[in-house]
Amino acid sequence: MILQVALDVTDIDQALSIAEKAARGGAHWLEVGTPLIKKEGMRAVELLKRRFPDRKIVADLKTMDTGALEVEMAARHGADVVSILGVADDKTIKDAVDVARRYGIRVMVDLIGVKDKVKRAKELEKMGVHYILVHTGIDEQMQGKSPLEDLEKVVKAVNVPVAVAGGLNLETIPKVIELGATIIIVGSAITKAKDPEKVTRQIIDLFWGEYMMTIKKAMLDILDHIKGVAESLKLEQVRGFVDAMIGANKIFIYGAGRSGLVGKAFAMRLMHLDFNVYVVGETITPAFEPGDLLIAISGSGETQSIVDAARIAKEQGGKIAAITSYANSTLGKLADVVVEIPGRAKTDVPTDYIARQMLTQYKWIAPMGTLFEDSTMIFLDGIIALLMATFQKTEKDMKRKHATLE
Repeated sequence: MILQVALDVTDIDQALSIAEKAARGGAHWLEVGTPLIKKEGMRAVELLKRRFPDRKIVADLKTMDTGALEVEMAARHGADVVSILGVADDKTIKDAVDVARRYGIRVMVDLIGVKDKVKRAKELEKMGVHYILVHTGIDEQMQGKSPLEDLEKVVKAVNVPVAVAGGLNLETIPKVIELGATIIIVGSAITKAKDPEKVTRQIIDLFWGEYMMTIKKAMLDILDHIKGVAESLKLEQVRGFVDAMIGANKIFIYGAGRSGLVGKAFAMRLMHLDFNVYVVGETITPAFEPGDLLIAISGSGETQSIVDAARIAKEQGGKIAAITSYANSTLGKLADVVVEIPGRAKTDVPTDYIARQMLTQYKWIAPMGTLFEDSTMIFLDGIIALLMATFQKTEKDMKRKHATLE
């Protein structure tokens, strides 16, 4: 969650004073409220950004027309996020998004005044807006209305982050957290408080209860997945993998991105165990020759650079050990040995790997290749434990080859 403090005052010095206290209290974003912008103009945005370069500055322009022009003005004066009204014409919103993309800033669309908020939220998501705000204005609040009435419906209807504003305080914030708001906008509960810093800290403390639950759940979900991978390992695959390593003249390890980092960590441990090991792409890596082994790590088994390396290794008369989630992938079919490490759980997704990556329709807890990479890391650490036992190596033995020029 993100705490955005709405500085809906008209005096710039007062706004800066409150912002200072809110920032000390842990506020993530500072909003130059509409009244302040109308009184001080873009000068207020510029002053806030200069004073707080480490915070996102939101220009609450509530733009209704000339979206491109107003977003550009705000961006040039230091705004990181600009608000547009959801009742504005589609072209106004699309132009605002286009200019925001050019300047590297974000557009938040305010649904205040929109009758069918769910329908409009879906339309806005298709237009490429970055955030959608469920907002109950001050005049509506005076009539007893609350953003809670629409928040849950909008959160469920779209995939973009949803912000919420409208009379929120320490009593109502836990409910909007429960309903799934990503950005929680607080105005008078902080700006009119005797101690804005204290109230800000109290709100951030509410967030941290949810943060800790999220972190713990993620860790436990990842651990559950790794446990499942350990139980599903096939003896013949692991045996073939270890035999290929023991019989190799030189071992080459190759992975892309995070998989490459996992491979490098494995290579370091093999070096500690006196294996003749190299990481593909390093400047000291020698030629691949007959009798050598390429350990290729790719969750998809379709990473082009990895597949190309496997083909070259094959042509040079060496062996390939693939670690992948898909034994029938291009890499899997090229390999002499395959160790299958399942990645994310998938439900109702296309069979094409690239389409799945683009749609990201997986368990939310571990993005992209996380589960494959984490599982591969733990599997390879298990292989190191086996090799230590096989060659009767102790930690003391390995430390003799540990880096000393550090």
